Amino acid sequence: MSARARLRRIAAAAGVLVLVQALAVGLYWAVERRRDAERPGRPFAYERLDGTRPVPDAAFERPDGTSLHPGALRGRPVLLHFWATWCAPCRAELPRLLELGRELEEAGGLQLVAVSVDESWEVVRAFFGGEVPPGVVRAGSPAVQRRFGVSTLPDTFLVEEDGTMALRFTGARDWRAPEARALLMERERPGP
Repeated sequence: MSARARLRRIAAAAGVLVLVQALAVGLYWAVERRRDAERPGRPFAYERLDGTRPVPDAAFERPDGTSLHPGALRGRPVLLHFWATWCAPCRAELPRLLELGRELEEAGGLQLVAVSVDESWEVVRAFFGGEVPPGVVRAGSPAVQRRFGVSTLPDTFLVEEDGTMALRFTGARDWRAPEARALLMERERPGP
């Protein structure tokens, strides 16, 4: 058998192996999607914080160069979201989160502050096609992330009206999920 014929057989075997693996992965994802669809009411994962830690003192930078201090956010609940343009899960998650933030803010509830940890506004502006949406600020320095304990992106905190940190959502979430809306809307209702 010639070397060329052997190479063709090896290539054909490798092609079959890749095809079988692709089918297996496709089947796995189909089964997982069906399982998720069959589990309505699945919890929207979060970590409950002790509720005594105030928002760290840090200044966020607005696109116009002015500062936003966490103390200025008191009086209503805030979803404080850390993200970056270079973070693939952040890029996938952010549009849905901004949409939810607009809806909740229009309803007079929760305020969303999306904190970019990118090094410059140029990168952030390019990500949004030139116009940075309201509620997007920049951390300004890595020290801001450290003050909040952010080590993985995306990382999101629910801050109560009094400025204490109540919940943490580490990693990307599907903010379109009914559980997300229910959790955030429930937090906005006054207690008995």
